Amino acid sequence: MKIKYLIRPKNITRNFNTYQITSFSFAILFFIILSVYVVNNRLSYTDIYLQDFIQNNSPSWFEYIARFFYFVGEAEVAVFVVLFSLIFLASKKLWLQAQVMALSCLSVLLLIDKVLKPLFAIPRPVDRLVETVDGFSYPSGHGSGNLLLYLLIAYFIAEYYPRLKVGLFVFVTIFMILMGISSVYLGVHWATDFLAAYCVGYILFSISILLYKSSK
Repeated sequence: MKIKYLIRPKNITRNFNTYQITSFSFAILFFIILSVYVVNNRLSYTDIYLQDFIQNNSPSWFEYIARFFYFVGEAEVAVFVVLFSLIFLASKKLWLQAQVMALSCLSVLLLIDKVLKPLFAIPRPVDRLVETVDGFSYPSGHGSGNLLLYLLIAYFIAEYYPRLKVGLFVFVTIFMILMGISSVYLGVHWATDFLAAYCVGYILFSISILLYKSSK
C-alpha cells in the first residue's frame, strides 16, 4: 500500500521569504551570542537580579498563577496536548500536519535534553519553590518545547481560520512570556534559560513550517 503525504521537501528556497530568513538568522545569532555570555558567566548577575526583582515585586497571590503556568508547561501536559492534536489531525486525515508535529516535538525533546543541556551544563537556581525538578537549566525545555508546540497548533488553525491568525499568535506569545516569568519566579529557571528557549523554539518552528510548506 502506497503511503501518501509523507514529508518530502522540495523547492525549499521558494518557501522562505525575506522576513523568515531575517527572523530565523536573528534567532540563531542571538542564541549563539547569548550562549557565549552565559557559558562565560557574564550574565550571572543579571539572572540573579531579574529573579530577585520578580520574586520581590510580585504579590503573594502570584505564586498560584506561577504554579499554574508552570504546571501547564509540564511534560505530562505537553504530551497530552501532542497526542490529542495528533489524534485530531489523523481523524481529519491531515497526515502531513500530523507528521510535521510529531517530528518537530520529538526533535526538540532530543535536541534540548540530549544535546544542548549536557553541552552547556548550566545548573539551576538553588532556592526553588518547586522541588521536583532536576537536571541542567539551559536552555529551558519548558520554553522551547511549549513554544514550538503551540506555535504549530496556532499555525495549523490559522490555515483554516485566517481571521484568527493574529489573535492566536498574540495569545501564544503572552502565554509563553507568562510561563517564562512564572518559572523564574518559582526559581526553576534563570531568565536567560527562557530567552535561549524562545530562540530554539522559534528556530525549530521555522524549520518545521519550511518542511511543511515545501512538502505540500
